[in-house]
Amino acid sequence: CKIVSKIRPCLSNNNNTIIMATIPRRNSTILLSVIILISLCIIAVTITSNLHKENSNVSVRRTITDTLMSSQEQPQQPRKHTMVGGYSNLGHDKALLKSEQVRKVANFALEEYAAKTTETATNEEHSLTVSPGEVESGEVTAVVLEAQRQVVAGLNYKLTIALIKDSICLGAIKVTVWDHFGELKVTNWGDKLLPWEDVQELFNEVQAEEEEKKALEVEGEIEEGMDEVEPNE
Repeated sequence: CKIVSKIRPCLSNNNNTIIMATIPRRNSTILLSVIILISLCIIAVTITSNLHKENSNVSVRRTITDTLMSSQEQPQQPRKHTMVGGYSNLGHDKALLKSEQVRKVANFALEEYAAKTTETATNEEHSLTVSPGEVESGEVTAVVLEAQRQVVAGLNYKLTIALIKDSICLGAIKVTVWDHFGELKVTNWGDKLLPWEDVQELFNEVQAEEEEKKALEVEGEIEEGMDEVEPNE
């Protein structure tokens, strides 16, 4: 009995020691488990976020790819170009019709026509025969009755030119001149020559406009001269 009574307190003390030692271990185990759980949650959130971003990028790439594929599959509409080959009538702009450039083209055509008719003087088709000498001396001049212009690699001019000799209209010719940035070349002559009767009305209109213009210029010069004259005191 004495031995047993001695053993019981010892056992009681050992149990308390074991229990006290076990409590801190359990707390540390729980804390560690909590930390591991939190870490796993953070990892899971990070992975989920990355997967979401990757899915978004993939969807964007698919959208771009689908758009490109659909645009390639669709038949391309023909591009609309401006009417480069169309002729515009210069008769609506009198200043342009009488411009230095149009006169230069007309005079060039007259020179080419004079050389052409001289070379083929025996051909009955050329009833309006003029010589290069008459053109150079100014005995024969050109008056533009109609003009059209086309924008190409340069400019094309379609002209109806009256041939004037000694203030008399001999008739008219049609010609197309290509102005390749200052270099002139006749590309087409009209099918036939126009007699005086066919262009008389048009020629009279052009001459009337020219005479009116000269009259206005003279009137303007007279007015300027009168303004310069000082009144008598």
